[in-house]
Amino acid sequence: MIIAISTDKKDDLDQPVSENFGRSQCFCLYNADTEEVIFIENIAGAGKQNAGIKTINFLLELNVDTVLSGRFGTITTVLLREKNIQIIIPQRTKIVSEIINQLKNQKL
Repeated sequence: MIIAISTDKKDDLDQPVSENFGRSQCFCLYNADTEEVIFIENIAGAGKQNAGIKTINFLLELNVDTVLSGRFGTITTVLLREKNIQIIIPQRTKIVSEIINQLKNQKL
């Protein structure tokens, strides 16, 4: 299972989760099977329109099963559910490394 965590900086596990899914600068991809962590730039987030939709399509190409962000737009939420991608919104601001540790322990 691959989990995409929205972030605003690349290669920094000590940053908070981004508040905006579609416009986040990067994603931290965590592979729950291998415990591999990589950062990728959100190439879809810089567009003027439909950033959420483009970001979903981008993540689908990467076989993402779950997305985690501080906020999702209405249309984005509907489309993610239609694509059977799980949505996680933390109840409070969390640090990426904290999220990964919780995922490892399945306490998210």
